[in-house]
Amino acid sequence: MLKSQLTDELHQYCLTYGIREHPVLVKLRQESEKFSNKQMLISPDQGALMAMLAQLMNAQSYLEIGTFTGYSTLWMALAMPVDAQITTIDLSARHLDLAQTYWQEAQVSTKITPLIAPAEQSLQQLCGEKSNYFDIALIDANKSQYIEYYELCLNLVRPGGLIIIDNVLMYAQVLEDNPRKNYVKILQTLNRMLKDDSRIDLCLLPVGDGMTLARKRTNNETKS
Repeated sequence: MLKSQLTDELHQYCLTYGIREHPVLVKLRQESEKFSNKQMLISPDQGALMAMLAQLMNAQSYLEIGTFTGYSTLWMALAMPVDAQITTIDLSARHLDLAQTYWQEAQVSTKITPLIAPAEQSLQQLCGEKSNYFDIALIDANKSQYIEYYELCLNLVRPGGLIIIDNVLMYAQVLEDNPRKNYVKILQTLNRMLKDDSRIDLCLLPVGDGMTLARKRTNNETKS
């Protein structure tokens, strides 16, 4: 049962009193919001949630598929230890200079290795090098390839690790009976698939545009 309606005012209250956004994060978010494709930015409460999960897991390695201006990367880099290894993947280098400027200002750039190439290509390459390596992976890139990204991340994330998938509600378009957009159909398929996937533990949260947490089960855990 829905306890309260999350109005814009109530959401702003949560942002005001519920998170601690580093000053460099504030500056990067405000600059990123000037872009025409600013909807690609995660929300501050999503960033805070991801950072908290990284700290609870004592995560040492993080994989990000879809970097944009590096805002989500910076949330994780600030939360993770000084020797953490963060790999970000994006098809375009357009915003990388901006991202690196703020990573350097926050003194976390040495943790971060950006890869500029098609995501599936980079993921396939990483699978050959670092199977079961990452503690956490974020999928936030081309929605039409989310299922492929998910399957590859299952190979790259360690047992007990976490796969985070953004935009799984796609502005409520996943409720459409016969969506015209193919990527919405793919998100619907993915959401149904995850519901029945015995390889993971699952939680879909109505945070931002919908965020799925998929914990990769260990080999000796009961499949149910």
